[in-house]
Amino acid sequence: MRCMNEPIAVVLDEDVPVAFTWRGRSYVVREVLDHWRERRAWWRTALEAGDLVAEDLEERVWRVAASPGRALATGVYDLGRSRAWRLVRIAD
Repeated sequence: MRCMNEPIAVVLDEDVPVAFTWRGRSYVVREVLDHWRERRAWWRTALEAGDLVAEDLEERVWRVAASPGRALATGVYDLGRSRAWRLVRIAD
């Protein structure tokens, strides 16, 4: 897995990611593989923002199989959400 930590835009259907945009390219979620919560490095966010809120302590993560088009290969991506959506990791 490669760590990314890049902002993304996510389309939801009943609070589940169905598509996302990363670096100007749209990806369609083919399957949600897993979903969990993980603790964040809250001290980084608190130092950057100057404040600390509950969303900084945990992040919801969805591991999805997604592709940028119907004919293109599917990859595995971890999408995280606390204050905003971000691409957390990509499986190599």
